[in-house]
Amino acid sequence: MSTYIVYLEQLPRLFAKWKEKFRLFVPQKKDQFYFLEEYEEGAEVCFDYDVIYNPLKEFLFPPYEDLIEFDLKSYESKPIIKSKPQILFGVHPYDIKAINQLDQLMDMGSVDVNYRARRDSTVIMGLDPLRVSDTAFWAFVDADQVDFGFDLYWTKIGPATFLVEVGSGLGEELLFVNGKVDKATAGEKETARRKHKEILYLAKKQNILKYPWEEVPKVMEKSFDSYLWTEKARKCLACGSCNFVCPTCYCFDIQDDVDDKLEKGRRYRTWDGCMLEGFAKIAGGHNFRGQAFERYRHRYMRKGKYIYDMLGELGCVGCGRCVKACTAKIANPLEVFNILWEALNYEK
Repeated sequence: MSTYIVYLEQLPRLFAKWKEKFRLFVPQKKDQFYFLEEYEEGAEVCFDYDVIYNPLKEFLFPPYEDLIEFDLKSYESKPIIKSKPQILFGVHPYDIKAINQLDQLMDMGSVDVNYRARRDSTVIMGLDPLRVSDTAFWAFVDADQVDFGFDLYWTKIGPATFLVEVGSGLGEELLFVNGKVDKATAGEKETARRKHKEILYLAKKQNILKYPWEEVPKVMEKSFDSYLWTEKARKCLACGSCNFVCPTCYCFDIQDDVDDKLEKGRRYRTWDGCMLEGFAKIAGGHNFRGQAFERYRHRYMRKGKYIYDMLGELGCVGCGRCVKACTAKIANPLEVFNILWEALNYEK
């Protein structure tokens, strides 16, 4: 892949040019948290954020979305597919990995056309982390770097200097909108590699997974009947916060809304979550996961085994959002993976 050098002073002109055709979202600080927000001229871009609090799935798979509009008199219906060109700038590698997972999951079986339309109109610009969130453990779940899924990947190698790796033809085209930029030298590429090693070293000094991530699915399978599920789930409030901030959770509910004349209506979907009490409830009142420990266990089985069985990688990218969001302080996947492993070793 081609690599180039871009200077901080060039960014305002690049942003202005991109905004002519795209909605541009960049990392910005609000109170004590960072969010990916739409860029306006003069806004401060936070290159040194630790984690974007809003999961990036909301830009591809919004919390509320109309799917179909229908006419009950004529028995006609038509799909509603909305997508606008957008750039997500400054995305950390673990979040790109999460999007790569969603790309595969949403294309399995019948393609989710609404998701696909948004994804196809979205430009991903990655950014190597400069800081590590105090709840993150991406360094231990193979999410510290990505080889695909981005159009441009930025690494800050100096106070006002970025090395930019090209991931697609569109990415290179966007980089050149104001004219050619300088190619990176071998020394600058080495600086970028060193910067990545430095942040990875810091990340591996905290929140440690005590065994290789590849072993997590086996630990989960052997722990299905563990007493620890009930013990941990006692504090669960069934609020679903962990589901909603998770970048890889993609469950949704579909409902119909008909006007008061019973003539026209629309079908829409909203985010749903397996930690909510009514998630697995069906007609007749039966609930397949009516007890808190069943829902709690299911969430971790999804993250640690079920997604792995489908994709060959964990369904958790170690971002740590769920840890921050959980009021009861029981939503930490790293903690669960470790205590289950410790319990299995103790029982041997």
